[in-house]
Amino acid sequence: MVGPENVAVDRMESEKRYQLQAPLMVFPDEERKVEEILGWACKNHVRVAPQGAGTKDAFGHQGDGPDVILSLKKMSGLLHHSVGDLTVTVLPGTTLRELQQALGKEGQFLPLDPAWGEQSTLGGIIASNASGPRRAMYGSARDYLIASRICYPDGTMIRTGAKVVKNVAGYDMNKLFIGSMGTLGVFTELTFKIRPIPVYAGALVIRIPELLKLRKLQGILLDSQLEPSAVEWVNGRLGKDILGQAVAGPMLLVSFEDVERSVRFQMNWLAHTCDSLGVAVQMEISGQEETQIVLSRLREHLPNSNDISDDKLVVSVKLLSMIAEVPAVYEVLQNSADEKGLLLDFHGGLYTGISRATIRADWVQQSKVFEWLHTVNSFLGQLNGRSVIEVAPRDIKMNLNVWGPEAEDWNLMIGIKNKIDPKRILNPGRFVGGI
Repeated sequence: MVGPENVAVDRMESEKRYQLQAPLMVFPDEERKVEEILGWACKNHVRVAPQGAGTKDAFGHQGDGPDVILSLKKMSGLLHHSVGDLTVTVLPGTTLRELQQALGKEGQFLPLDPAWGEQSTLGGIIASNASGPRRAMYGSARDYLIASRICYPDGTMIRTGAKVVKNVAGYDMNKLFIGSMGTLGVFTELTFKIRPIPVYAGALVIRIPELLKLRKLQGILLDSQLEPSAVEWVNGRLGKDILGQAVAGPMLLVSFEDVERSVRFQMNWLAHTCDSLGVAVQMEISGQEETQIVLSRLREHLPNSNDISDDKLVVSVKLLSMIAEVPAVYEVLQNSADEKGLLLDFHGGLYTGISRATIRADWVQQSKVFEWLHTVNSFLGQLNGRSVIEVAPRDIKMNLNVWGPEAEDWNLMIGIKNKIDPKRILNPGRFVGGI
């Protein structure tokens, strides 16, 4: 179907802890070949795992284990860019960086900023619904994907949405596949609405030693007319990495993107507000390039499945809570990590309610990591929030419910999976509820 030059064999001599693994990996270079591969897999009950660049291989459960990895690396490139209509159509193996560079020539960009954009493919980003700190202003993949072509597990092709920005006809089927972890279909084409690149950007780094004052400042920001692009509470260890200098304790990073006059006005307003609360602005960052460098460092502290050595114990958790609870989430996680002698990187979105916590430890600390994870899950449960263990060694995930406690919509999702993929061809067992 794809030719011998597009097939790789893995003798499976050793088990990988953070990466997908299967006896065969195939590299189709056009949509027709994806149809043929999935049609053949369905007919022969062969389990298939779609893959982009592999940065998110560690996400989800190991499941039943794939027989074939369907790599979409060779299906990359822009198909159509309508500058005037602010839309772009791409193949799924196109990396986010490739797309941004092409759009940047026309002063436009796709407002998604997940980690490792130079490697992450658009297909993988959409399938995992990945996002970054700028979600506070720009939203997520659900706000930008307007059309797609998808190959069902039996090889049938469907088209969803329309390649126009204003489309309100019927149910938006795109949203069914966003974040489905490749369990319902394989993207072969994606169309996004895009935006002009902001003229200017800037950020303030604010030192706030007391969580009470952080909560007060958060309330003031939410009640104000400010429109920040990111509002992230960052612990001291991670703050030192992203700023490249010593940081005395946790800090608040607030960025703005607009015309220069607007950005400077908002930064000055926030600085005066901080002064009235008795908290110090530790650093002012001015300019598009300087601001994006700091935000990039913040995003890319997250583990990349391609770069984690099997002899390392790395655990990364996505925490979902009400925005008002983010300071409390930080306090409990940081105190628990300190008590157990674990090194924690943490940042939490005060406008999104999405926090990220990463532990990098030695295997002798495995029991401490389990205890910390138990504390995380228990506390988020008390808040009616959710903790999703995105990255962890596969042998550890076998003893964990990485998607958190069962939710009310799981039965609906399982029903959809059974309808679309009754033979459990695509990524069986990887997603919530054993989907």
